[in-house]
Amino acid sequence: MKPVYEKSIVSFVNVLLKHFGVSPYHEFKEMEEYLFPFLEKKEKIIVVILDSLGFKKFKELGVIFENYTRLSSVFPTTTVAAVTSIMTGLTPKEHGLLGYVQFLREIGTLVNMIDFSFPGMSENSFATLVKKNIKRLPNVFQLLKKEGLYGGVLTAQNIANSGLSFLIQNNANVLTYYSTLDMLVKLERMLRKDFKGILFTYYGTIDGIGHKMGPDSDSYEYEAKYILEWFKKLNADKKTRIFILADHGMITTPNEKNKFMGSELLKFLKIPPAGEMRMMYFYVQKNKKERFLEYMEEKYSGKFEIYPSKECLMEGYFGIGKAHPETVHRIGDYVLICKDNYSFTYTYTGGEQKLKGMHGSLSYEELFVPLIII
Repeated sequence: MKPVYEKSIVSFVNVLLKHFGVSPYHEFKEMEEYLFPFLEKKEKIIVVILDSLGFKKFKELGVIFENYTRLSSVFPTTTVAAVTSIMTGLTPKEHGLLGYVQFLREIGTLVNMIDFSFPGMSENSFATLVKKNIKRLPNVFQLLKKEGLYGGVLTAQNIANSGLSFLIQNNANVLTYYSTLDMLVKLERMLRKDFKGILFTYYGTIDGIGHKMGPDSDSYEYEAKYILEWFKKLNADKKTRIFILADHGMITTPNEKNKFMGSELLKFLKIPPAGEMRMMYFYVQKNKKERFLEYMEEKYSGKFEIYPSKECLMEGYFGIGKAHPETVHRIGDYVLICKDNYSFTYTYTGGEQKLKGMHGSLSYEELFVPLIII
């Protein structure tokens, strides 16, 4: 399965930009034809991002909305890549943020892209280095501001100043909340305010519950249903349109199908792997590529697919457009994509947790997300 960028979270954002008279990065005629009727005479757009609510799970929850459709996420199906695409309008190929753990050639090490640390180490340990050497990305807020329009983000207080937020929210009007109910109160307050532009609202609690308890747990389903039911009762004025979507979905990952990798791989690699638990980038020593592939097949046969990274790039897995200058360096030599509900944990420090729900790969559950229109 492969991302469908023509009808995706990327094309959705580009159509919103075009609605406001902002030149989009890409033209997506199918999405324009679908969305423009819902955008007619709308000045205030609220985009709610429910992290990790896949389309399949949305349908299973049974909360009925009159207008909704299915969108594709991006590859990899992870917050770093997907939320960046939503807030920039760029594909992962173009913006270059390609995973939770990423090799940054500019500072010569692996970095947790959420909090700018080495994987498994204390938060912000590389913050000064990263902020000095990595350019902040052009984004939707910058484009809206240039045209005299509002561009804002309502996000949890504890991540408002995260590393990822630093890279992708430059020029945004940042609002914060402390709890689910505080978010809903502040969202209602923003609905009463008069502005022309886009307010993104990011909600990560569903994702957090899914990782710890699984996307099929009662806690995950109750949380998702509560939020959806609240929005279903919401009444917006005639100049306002509310969209609810997810950055990606999530799949249940049983412990017995989580395979641990460690230093035994380093005899083939230049550096430890990057990426996610459901997809990985491998940086292989020049003369050991064949032996590396043999080793992976011998030890983990049937649990993954592996492709040359440049092949994935050329075939459009990471999207369309001109590649970010560092993309080719960040995706390594090979991309591993997990099959079924297998996952791989690389032991960077030995303190890695077992998670009951994950994302990053290309299963239906991870790749397709709802777009709900209120």
